[in-house]
Amino acid sequence: MKMRKSRNSLSELSIIGITAFFLGCFFLLIVFGTGIYSDIVASQNDSSFERSLSSYLLTVSKMGESKVSYKNDSEVGEMLLIEDEDTGYGNRIYLYDGYLVEDYGQIDGKLFPKNAIRIALNNTFKIEKISPKLLKITTDCGDVFIGIKNNGEDQ
Repeated sequence: MKMRKSRNSLSELSIIGITAFFLGCFFLLIVFGTGIYSDIVASQNDSSFERSLSSYLLTVSKMGESKVSYKNDSEVGEMLLIEDEDTGYGNRIYLYDGYLVEDYGQIDGKLFPKNAIRIALNNTFKIEKISPKLLKITTDCGDVFIGIKNNGEDQ
């Protein structure tokens, strides 16, 4: 009879061992899977953010019959100007306090960066004139090329 109990306990231990092994493998699969999933989601969010910022700059520069230009302001540095048709008013996009911001007002008027709409968290905003008709805007998310227009006409 002692032999029988020994075989049963050995059989029970092997079942418990196999079950523990599979549960351990399942647990590791869950841990590694969630880590990989969160890395994929973070990568997709970063990619989406980069495309959104680039698309925003392109879209705002192509609005209606706008004059697109730029200037260097003593208060905020480089600024993209999208002027409404012959009104003297328009959108002004610039870097302020670690954000790319946009406000609407007189193109040559006083800026109100604390009241401006935050577009995106950003530390780089450089505007370079590539040719008489083309601007290169550099942000943390990469480069965007924008055609310079004057009242709806390409310059």
